[in-house]
Amino acid sequence: MRRRPTPLTLTIAVTTAAVVGTAALPAVAAAPAAHPKHSAQVEDLPFTVDSSNQAGWWKPIDVVDGTTYVAYNAPGPTAATHQVHVAARGADGAWTDGCLRAGDGACATFADDNGHNQPSIVVDGDGNVHAFVSMHHEQWNYFRTTTPGDVTSLVDVSAEMPDQDLAITYPVTARGADGDVYVMARAGADQRQARTGNLYRFDIAADSWSRVAVVADAKGHAFYPDDLEVGTDGRVHVLWEWGPWPADPSRHLGSYAVYDPEDGSFRDVAGNALATPITPSTPGAVVYQPYVEGEDIGSYWPALQTAKLSVHGDTLDGIAYRFRTEGATAFDGYDVRFARWDGGAWQRETVLDLDGLGPGVETSAAIETTSAGPTTRVYAVVETTSCVTGQQSAVLRAEQVRGESTWRFGTLGDARPGAQRLSAVTTPTGTDQLYVTVPSAGDLFHATVPRTGGTAEGTTAAAVVAGLRGESTDVNVARGADVTVSSTLRADTGGELAVDGSCVDASRWISAADDAQPVLTADWGSTEAVDTVRVRSGYSKATGTADVLRSFSVELHTADGWVPAGQVTNNTSGTVTLPVPTTQADQVRLLITDPSNSATDVARVYEVEVLAADG
Repeated sequence: MRRRPTPLTLTIAVTTAAVVGTAALPAVAAAPAAHPKHSAQVEDLPFTVDSSNQAGWWKPIDVVDGTTYVAYNAPGPTAATHQVHVAARGADGAWTDGCLRAGDGACATFADDNGHNQPSIVVDGDGNVHAFVSMHHEQWNYFRTTTPGDVTSLVDVSAEMPDQDLAITYPVTARGADGDVYVMARAGADQRQARTGNLYRFDIAADSWSRVAVVADAKGHAFYPDDLEVGTDGRVHVLWEWGPWPADPSRHLGSYAVYDPEDGSFRDVAGNALATPITPSTPGAVVYQPYVEGEDIGSYWPALQTAKLSVHGDTLDGIAYRFRTEGATAFDGYDVRFARWDGGAWQRETVLDLDGLGPGVETSAAIETTSAGPTTRVYAVVETTSCVTGQQSAVLRAEQVRGESTWRFGTLGDARPGAQRLSAVTTPTGTDQLYVTVPSAGDLFHATVPRTGGTAEGTTAAAVVAGLRGESTDVNVARGADVTVSSTLRADTGGELAVDGSCVDASRWISAADDAQPVLTADWGSTEAVDTVRVRSGYSKATGTADVLRSFSVELHTADGWVPAGQVTNNTSGTVTLPVPTTQADQVRLLITDPSNSATDVARVYEVEVLAADG
């Protein structure tokens, strides 16, 4: 177990731009300093998490009467296994940590299944912690404390849950206004080619669970639970999305309804009564993100993936979700959107638009939204791959004053190598408490973000992302230049990729295997004063330096013809910078004499950059 470090107070830079949205191979560079206004306390918790501690569908944090509870997957006793722990911090700041106990008293161990192992917790009105963990289409894994508030007393009580014959996935939880607790999960009904959405309630007076309703069900469809929130009036706000049966990473028809425990009814956002189970074709205002052109239940894209809702008092504030109109893989191309009900119709807007942020930028399946006082917040994780900072991710916060149209952006904590996942809750004072994890590094963080200090200052959203990418104000005159090369390995490894500003592996010029001395020439069409040439090469997944360019020379074309700019031999660096006296040039030429030291001896060039001289 790691020592708990002193909490860090970090500032959050926030933009005044409305919508925009950005990418690592060499070393990580620090982002520009933020404008101090709102401050958040970010603490590295003294626990090591397992690589399986990641999901978009979970509730791993709860806050009750000043005590913060977090659940996490800890490394198991053998490879590809984990154990689930719950930790609590009281008013004295000390953490108490306990594992979930199996029937024999030992820490329960589960097989890793990334994206499906999420622990969801909730504390009931009596102070007992309920934990739903490590289920991917299997029977209940449910644990509860035997002593209120004592996280070392969590034991297996799975047999108490209804529907013992159903396979369960993606539990999300909420505490009722009366102290009862709810869990919503996907339940298998594969014999009917359907997976339903079931809502369950724990009655603290009766000390027992019951199934409230099959919220939604449709043949050929699978229900994906997104969120549960309870308003001040005790009504339960329910959020989900649909996928094709049996399962798919691309989902559709983002949906919302409200359950009233007083009479057992369900209603849509407009107040219309809904018959259950709800289906994709149920009339009314259930669907906040309908099909768009070219989309159906089986579409790879357009598609929706992960959503969260925020409730302001007893009313829905809005829904944050990820949506893409196109993509190449199961997880890329997702913008961040926000949907609100205006009293007559759903209104949707794009909060983070990837197209406006340049190449090498993605969001991950981690999103949250909170509402308190006059502000709405959306938290998302942005993953960037740039020529400067390599591959890293950061938690992005977007904040909007209710009634205004502008979103103001900022980062929370440090940018870090590897993916990050998050969850958030809001305390009665309006302060957000965030659970942030970097599973690949074994890290878990807790952040508190107050709603004080007035409107936060900052740069534009594009500048926030540029900071994550480590971009400078230098002008690269070779960007987008006309390129000729001596050879290419494949049709998708052409020379134009060496001047497109992207340093992802799919955007490299790669020469043919039989080209012993590859040559690239870039012509930007007009004479410019330049003073630096930079060559970036290699392969991000390589463990050594065999894939970088070994030996090469660079020439600039001037009014007097080609002149040398530099020569490199026996190189082992992915980035080579060659300063030159200020030169009037309109072309650059890269002449490679030794492409690499790898078994496949080809040139692998991310970028050839020619920087304009200052002034």
